[in-house]
Amino acid sequence: MFKNFFKVTIRSLLKSKLFVFINIVGLGLALACCIVAFLNYEFATTFDKQHANYDELYQVSVRIDQNGSQVPFGIVPMPLGTVIKSEIPSIERASRFERAGVTIKRDNNVFNRTMAFVDQDFMAMFTFPVLYGNAESYHELSTVLISDRTAISLFGKKNAVGETIELVLTGKPNILLTVGAVFEEPGLKSTLQFQLIADFENFYRNFNIKKDDWSQFTDGLFIQSKDPSIVETAPALLQKYAAVQAEVKKDLPASGFWVQTMDELAFNSRDLNGTNLGNETLHPAHILVPNIMAVLILLLACFNFTNTAIAMSNRRLKEIGIRKTVGGSRAQLVVQFLGENLVLCFLALLLGLLFSLWLVPKYSDMWPNMDVFLSLRNNPSMIVFLISSLVLTAVLAGGYPAIFVSRFRPVAILRGNLKVGSSSILSKILLGFQMLISVMALVFGFAFVQNSNFQEGLDLGYNREGILMVPLNNSSEAERFRAVVQTNPLIEGAALTNGHVGWSSYRRAVKTEDNEGEVTILDIGLNYMETLGFKVLEGRSFTAENQEVDKQNGVVINQKMASRFGWEEPIGQQITMNDSIRLTVVGMVKDFYTFGLWAPIEPMILKLKDDKDLSMLIAKVDPKQAGATMDYLESTWSEVIKDRPARVYSHEINVLGEARDVNKNIVTMFLFLAVIAVVLSAIGLFTLVSINIQSRTKEIGIRKVLGASIARITTLINRPFLIIVGIASVLGGAVSVYFAGILMGSIWTYHVTPGLTSALIPILTIQLIALLSISGKVIKMAKRNPVESLRYE
Repeated sequence: MFKNFFKVTIRSLLKSKLFVFINIVGLGLALACCIVAFLNYEFATTFDKQHANYDELYQVSVRIDQNGSQVPFGIVPMPLGTVIKSEIPSIERASRFERAGVTIKRDNNVFNRTMAFVDQDFMAMFTFPVLYGNAESYHELSTVLISDRTAISLFGKKNAVGETIELVLTGKPNILLTVGAVFEEPGLKSTLQFQLIADFENFYRNFNIKKDDWSQFTDGLFIQSKDPSIVETAPALLQKYAAVQAEVKKDLPASGFWVQTMDELAFNSRDLNGTNLGNETLHPAHILVPNIMAVLILLLACFNFTNTAIAMSNRRLKEIGIRKTVGGSRAQLVVQFLGENLVLCFLALLLGLLFSLWLVPKYSDMWPNMDVFLSLRNNPSMIVFLISSLVLTAVLAGGYPAIFVSRFRPVAILRGNLKVGSSSILSKILLGFQMLISVMALVFGFAFVQNSNFQEGLDLGYNREGILMVPLNNSSEAERFRAVVQTNPLIEGAALTNGHVGWSSYRRAVKTEDNEGEVTILDIGLNYMETLGFKVLEGRSFTAENQEVDKQNGVVINQKMASRFGWEEPIGQQITMNDSIRLTVVGMVKDFYTFGLWAPIEPMILKLKDDKDLSMLIAKVDPKQAGATMDYLESTWSEVIKDRPARVYSHEINVLGEARDVNKNIVTMFLFLAVIAVVLSAIGLFTLVSINIQSRTKEIGIRKVLGASIARITTLINRPFLIIVGIASVLGGAVSVYFAGILMGSIWTYHVTPGLTSALIPILTIQLIALLSISGKVIKMAKRNPVESLRYE
């Protein structure tokens, strides 16, 4: 029986090689996109799950009182980590996590790396596999754990246990540390990112931090407990420490504590103030967009398959009639056709896996914060997904055609008065959905291209191009470095600063006599505003003549700040910060986008800092010479600062680069979706028209004999399809414009508003493509000799 089924299947597929090929390629592309979407989703939802104690791990964080609002932060007062286990009996383990950039040396090799200062329970709580040595050896203050990649960089081998590295400290003698163990460096699916591990005691010692200083914060405090109710009970038990912290940290007073699971941490990290754990999972839009792509393309391919299968059933009507006449049941026919569909979908799945070998790495390379790869051996969930996709696709694409063709009565079939073609209501509905999806894909792609152009050309309120940043360890280094480089003709302007737009700022509560609110503060030096190109609208900038006065109480504000406090004449207005510091507005600048286009423009204060607090050089250069200037700054660094590798950054790349990459990659994805959708729809439309022409060959011949023109015949055949395309275009355009705006709003605060233009060009494009894809076949048939058409069987 199976042998006969297999023969019938192969014979059926070979009879329609072109249409089978089209369906296999279409389904293969769709399944490849589904595989990418699954890997993308799996990457996001399995964040941090490599830890054996994942379900028992929690992060304790602080809430800060800001003008009466209890704002959640990711940080926590540093001394809390030393008392938390004694306060909450259900806690089995606890560890603080402080992440700091350090410079390490091995002979003449100098590297910047990230060191995690942790408590003694850390390696027992988290799973960071140790490859060599003793995982607990870091409890010795002269011992450090290093990652396998760091070991290779320093020593040229992974097993570096017993080797010595040098920790470079500013203003202090360097410290020699012995490698106690080598661990596997955390991958991109880990919230905690670091390359070295040291005992928390070393943090106190190296950075002169007092252990009982409640004004100091640490990046994270993690606990392990088998009691899930600790999320609700722990904050109440720790509440008394909020008052202790608030007493000594009046500018950031704690109002309480809160606890979150590791699952929540992965998604919340990007939205929490003060978070410095190293990584977070994908943005919700980054998870949603590939899923939308995969579903749309799979639906397109399935609709294509269904329409083709229904239209092609004419060729198998006699087979169905004979099989029913000799005793074949409808169930057997359904199984036969579903089996054929399953074979075809299996071939499509194999082709989809081949496509994925190219598509998955290309997709992974688009995003620096993720690393996905196709592996069946080590990913059983992937196998389950593929099997489920195979069955679902076979049923979705071929279920209805199998039931549809098996229901015909053998008498009607064998009499020859039964015809099934592309003119059925279902075929028209499916074709309409195909074209609607294609229009939506085109509109999404075009709208995001518009948005990319809009954001690239938007005035951010300062010079975004040709700005280089050089962070140094202290003001003396910064001043020395500036003195050397500012005479170079490549440097058009230079300034020292503490904060920088999109890089370093902080928030504080301020008030006036009748108003109060929270503002963002940027600590800067002289010439910073001129170097960045801020436009002063009223008053003045900071000047050397007024430097001493401005350092004490002068501030420059932005337009949003004046609007927030209702100042029509902002110059001379008085502000109080931290209940004691009185500030006077000396100037107002045009609004600028502090954090690019991700977040709304906020009230901003630019505050002049003392020279001893300025440790970053900002250089303005010709954008065309940015690369050469960076090379010059790096070479100069090695002459001025000999014990650390150079740190020279580009504002366009290191501050605005993420937004540009996100924009570019989203545009790429939607354009890819648009191309695939249009190609599949055009092929599907061509297939349906071809089959429709085959079923109407004699009709066309008769019409031509009776005098119908080629134009008349072409219009007659094209019109039903073009009407469907037109209706689908209007509906698809309206729906996609609406949802494109919603999707953009979930990613950016400032974006283009999709409108009529966003839909009109894609609609005209899909109409043209539809016309071209069917007209050639129709005109060729209309030109055919009617004698040949009347002989057609």
